[in-house]
Amino acid sequence: MPLKRKFSVELQRTISSAKAFKCIPCYEKFESIAATNFNNSFNLSNKNGQNSNQYHIYFLMDPRITCNLSNEAKQKNFKEIVIWKQFLNSIFYVGKAKSNRTYSHLYDAMNEYRKDIFNPKRSREKCLTLNKLRRIVDIWGNGLGVVSLQVFQNFKSSEAYTREAAIIDALSLRNLTNKKRGVYYGPSSNWTAKGKKLLGISLLYNAMQIFLSENETQLFPRDLIK
Repeated sequence: MPLKRKFSVELQRTISSAKAFKCIPCYEKFESIAATNFNNSFNLSNKNGQNSNQYHIYFLMDPRITCNLSNEAKQKNFKEIVIWKQFLNSIFYVGKAKSNRTYSHLYDAMNEYRKDIFNPKRSREKCLTLNKLRRIVDIWGNGLGVVSLQVFQNFKSSEAYTREAAIIDALSLRNLTNKKRGVYYGPSSNWTAKGKKLLGISLLYNAMQIFLSENETQLFPRDLIK
C-alpha cells in the first residue's frame, strides 16, 4: 500500500521533526479546554437521545500498514516517532458512533465482497477506488481483516462530533475515505483552524497509546456470519 500521504501542516511537522513530536503532550490542554467547555456550558437538546453519554470515536485501519504494530513495536523497540507515522498512515476512516455501528460498514462491505467473488474482473477494476467499502473489500481480498479501534468512550453526541472533526482536520480529508469533514459544536467551533488541528493531534496521540496497549484484532468476513 502506498504511504505517500501529506497530512495537515501541524501534523506533518510532528512526523518530520523530533522536536515537534516531543511537543505533542503540550497539546493536551486543547482537549482539556474542549472537555471543560462541554461539561460546563454547552448542551444539545435531548432529541434522539443525543445528550446521553453513549458515543465513541472509532478508526478503521489497514493491517497491511499496521503490520501488527502493537506487538512489533514492543519486540523491535521502534522509536516512538516511527510508530506514530505508521499508526497515522494506517487510518483510512474516522467515525463517531454508539453501539456497534462499525459493523454496519463491514456488513455493507460484505455485499460488495460477495459480488467480487462471483465477478473477479469487477474486483480488479474497483479495488483502487477511494471508497470506504472498496478499501475494506480490498483488504479482505488480500486475505487480511480490517482493524477496528474504538477510543474515547462515553461522550455526548456533540462532543464526539467535535472530536471526530478535529481528528479528520488533523489527518486531512484527502487521506481518508470519509466523504466530508466533521462538524464542531460549542466554543471550539470558534477556535482557529490551527487550534482545532492541535486538538486533533492530541486526540490521535492518545488514540495511539490505546492502540499500542491492545492486541491488534482483525475483522474478517467470517466474523460477520452468525
